[in-house]
Amino acid sequence: MTRMLRTIALIWHALHPAQGGTPQPVEPDRVRECEPADIRGGMGLFLDASGELRLFVPNCRGLAAPVVLFRLKREGFSRCSVRISAGGLLIQARR
Repeated sequence: MTRMLRTIALIWHALHPAQGGTPQPVEPDRVRECEPADIRGGMGLFLDASGELRLFVPNCRGLAAPVVLFRLKREGFSRCSVRISAGGLLIQARR
């Protein structure tokens, strides 16, 4: 049940992004774990210095992948992918 609720939350926040937000410090070549609500300010907040985005959302199902890809493309990312991995979704993109 928790996985489904987290998946619904991720879909909701990807379809209804808030405006603004503070950039998060991200180390190069490192995957950052985040909660579904963390993407509300935009996924561009999680870019590393080379323009790469690597996020892991634990306990989410693949049902959210098409919506997350839609949000990434709307925010101007390229080479986007959302993979189902053990325990959640791995989101990768480049700007």
